[in-house]
Amino acid sequence: MALVPRMFRPSVMIRRKALYSGFLGSSTMWKVVGVVVFGRGSLKKFFGKQPEVIDTSSLGPGRAMELFTAKPVTRRRRKQLAKSGVAPPTLDEQRALSALWAERAVAAKSKG
Repeated sequence: MALVPRMFRPSVMIRRKALYSGFLGSSTMWKVVGVVVFGRGSLKKFFGKQPEVIDTSSLGPGRAMELFTAKPVTRRRRKQLAKSGVAPPTLDEQRALSALWAERAVAAKSKG
């Protein structure tokens, strides 16, 4: 199936119409549509999924602490992993991997 060029996609046309007729024009209806269309992305940005703290590790005396975080797995990524037969890593698995990484980092620093 061929993709519709970006400028002719309905979502892009609605945004353009809301911008020109509503915010830059005098149409109240298109201003409301613009607030809904542009405000939805802002709300998602502020109230959407946030990265979770996995582990905080100290790398020895006099060393700064490092904070490890991971973004939550999105629905799309979970579907891709399920199709390939791989389960997404759990929070406990991510904590274990970060602890292992911290131990190896300390060992590498002490050797060198």
